[in-house]
Amino acid sequence: MTPANPPSESGLPALPGQEIEGGASDWSLLIETLSRALAERGLDAGSAVVLVPYAQLMDVGRRAWSTHHPDGFAPRFESSRNWAASLQPFMPGATDLSMDMARDSLVAAAFIDRVAPARADAELRSVMVVRLVEAARQLAPLAAAVPPEQRMAWAESVRLDLLPGPASLQWEGLVATLALTWASTSTYATDVLWSPQASPGAGAQALVILQGFQTDPLAAALVAHWGERALNLSWDVGQPSSAEASGRTLHACDDAEDEAQRAAACVIARINQGHQPVALVTIDRLLTRRVSALLHGAGVAVRDETGWKLSTTHAAAQLMSLLRAASPHASMDDVLDLLKQATRWSEETVLTLEQLAREAGVSQWRAAARTASLEHALPDGLSAILEGLQSPRGLVPWLDALAQALKAIGLWDALQRDAAGQQVLQVLRLEDGASRELSDIGETLPDPAAQRAAGRRSLAALTSWVRDVLEGATFMPHGTGDASVVILPMAQLLGRSFAAAVVPGCDEVHLNPSPEPPGSWTAAQRELLGLPSRETLAQAAASAWQALLCMPRLDVLWRTQELGEPVMPSAWVLALQAAHGRNGIDPRTPTTLVSAPSARPSPSAGDVLPGALSASAYQDLRDCPYRFFALRQLRLVDAPELAAEPDQRDMGNWLHAVLRAFHEQRGDSRPGAEADRAALDRIATETAAAMGLNAGEGGAGFLPYEVVWPATRDGYLEWLATFEARADRPGPRFVQAEAVMTANVGPWKLYGKLDRVDAQDSPEGPIPFVIDYKTESRKTTMDRLKEPLEDVQLAFYAALLPDDNLRAAYLSINDRPGSAATESATKLVEHTEVLEAREQLRAGVSHDMARVAAGHPMPALGEGRVCEFCKARGLCRKDFWSLA
Repeated sequence: MTPANPPSESGLPALPGQEIEGGASDWSLLIETLSRALAERGLDAGSAVVLVPYAQLMDVGRRAWSTHHPDGFAPRFESSRNWAASLQPFMPGATDLSMDMARDSLVAAAFIDRVAPARADAELRSVMVVRLVEAARQLAPLAAAVPPEQRMAWAESVRLDLLPGPASLQWEGLVATLALTWASTSTYATDVLWSPQASPGAGAQALVILQGFQTDPLAAALVAHWGERALNLSWDVGQPSSAEASGRTLHACDDAEDEAQRAAACVIARINQGHQPVALVTIDRLLTRRVSALLHGAGVAVRDETGWKLSTTHAAAQLMSLLRAASPHASMDDVLDLLKQATRWSEETVLTLEQLAREAGVSQWRAAARTASLEHALPDGLSAILEGLQSPRGLVPWLDALAQALKAIGLWDALQRDAAGQQVLQVLRLEDGASRELSDIGETLPDPAAQRAAGRRSLAALTSWVRDVLEGATFMPHGTGDASVVILPMAQLLGRSFAAAVVPGCDEVHLNPSPEPPGSWTAAQRELLGLPSRETLAQAAASAWQALLCMPRLDVLWRTQELGEPVMPSAWVLALQAAHGRNGIDPRTPTTLVSAPSARPSPSAGDVLPGALSASAYQDLRDCPYRFFALRQLRLVDAPELAAEPDQRDMGNWLHAVLRAFHEQRGDSRPGAEADRAALDRIATETAAAMGLNAGEGGAGFLPYEVVWPATRDGYLEWLATFEARADRPGPRFVQAEAVMTANVGPWKLYGKLDRVDAQDSPEGPIPFVIDYKTESRKTTMDRLKEPLEDVQLAFYAALLPDDNLRAAYLSINDRPGSAATESATKLVEHTEVLEAREQLRAGVSHDMARVAAGHPMPALGEGRVCEFCKARGLCRKDFWSLA
């Protein structure tokens, strides 16, 4: 229950004024009390101004008065800002605290540049700007409650005691001092309420303050200013009746999604019962947005009185996509994200560029212009637009350039057609001539050294400023017609009538009976400045909760776990459970789904055959015919990822390229271990740079491979020395690497790329020695040849060669020795039965491909380890097969 003369936000007693005993639990009693008090003073109702705690109560109060007094003039129900705006329009000065992040961030940056030491780095400076704006805005209500001519004295009275003692808190002290100075030297829109225009007896004959759950410092100060002409009215929330208590329903939900769905169902159930409007009380803003989306999807009219950050809207995301794409370090994903939203280029152009970039593995936009396969696919004019946003300039030229870029890529019109987009253009001053307002700030700063905020800035600095401005603005969607659901904070239930209320998010994390005071002020500083203490905030929260309990119908929801961790309900909810709250039945209507398992697919496609068969394609056919059908005949393959960081596959390709260049340059010269080591290191560095895997392109992702490279290199050279210096006969000689070969098996064409082919001397002459590099685990490589005649890859490579005699082996290359003490980091695993395996493979290819060509079924086997990582699993629907 709010006292008749509650403490102000400062935590100090409210300023004196005439009090009216006996608050009102509804408008009827309050209107009666107000009309009686005015009559006792001999005042007409039309000569009084009633200040309400928040703007939504203005219309509610006017309707309540007209209901009880349909004849005669009504008091003026006003909020403090609305009353001030009706008396005089307000334009903030160049350095005033304006509550507009675009202006305030520039002024804050200028103040910090003027007084902070030069050693403050950019990141610290950015944090200090945000902290300064937040601190000044928290002090603004207190400063506005002091008459303008007394503000400097008020600030001086607390300045010395405000500074922290330890030297380690110098930055906190600097921000606090600057915030106090800024707040005390600013003018405010409500300053006109201290002027003769609004003086007692001139602007109105009586001022009535309708208190909220938490006293407004300005309202408390105006009570003292108006003296005997001021009246204080407070709401008596009262105690909920037994009927209201019986209308409470408690819902314990599984997780956040379950809570959102159940909250939306509760709202819809109340509407279907004819209880509207319904108040959807926002406690967890993210959860409330999810509930709102569900309600919109169900066709429910919703009015949101809280809004959400402008930075979370689609319009803001479109603007930020342009700034990210313009960065010199932009990834290909960043540019593609911009292209998919811009309207200048066709969808076909964007898809072609994306496909070619994925095929070429280009992850950085700056590398696209250097890639021959992408040169013809680059969108016309895009590079010039992005490069035009990279050179430093002043803020006003930046905003002009940003507006021109938005128009050039076709996003400007889309932003103008969207309500959130219009606000984005407005708050950033991107419309014609609007940026002049921000240039005036820099021109009127008192110290030229402080004008750095309006000076030349980089693209990164502009992006940071834009992000702060969008984060600091609130988007309020415009509702049309009467809404069945109103989203509002708990404190704004005061004085409003709703048929029902639904309150999701009532867990211990989001609904804390003792809320944390905002800002970084200490308890002593809060008391000194007059900011609300934790106790004051707790009292206001308890009063709001008590008002909520007076709702005739109430649904309270909370989640029992968050990310796998258990979550308790709020202490207030526990009190309801212990009293007379009842657990609610899930209002969602269950839907019975009839199980309809699919049959195991068994297609045939004899008229769709690949032009040539690779080792991996034939392996697919042997593993699972349906896999061959999907991946090889229909060619349904995943698009390559545009990952900026190297992965294991990139490292395998890099190692293959390094060894190819090493052996092609070395030939059969065998210069010695030191020369080979130096050559490998040089080639490894050059190859990594050419493939974009170095720190400039791949970031830190290549560092783990650079760390293990010395061990990998030394293990390979140790094996190579042993391989080339055999005791029984001369070792094999390198012939070629990455050899592309083809062969025919009946009517079927085979093709493949052999990592390396050596020549091994024998009594019958040199014979080929096929070597395939493997960077997988040693065990995996050894398992390939446990059943030699079952291995496909080496037998397939052998089938590409016409020689009657040959050798083949896997070369396992790792950075650590094998499990056996005698194993080195690199080990040759030879296929001892490769010739017999080759003949069996040729016969198998002829038989299997003939069956495919004849249209035989290609069933999905659905067995073995192959299914665990199969790319066609979503097509064969293995997880939905019938047991039969």
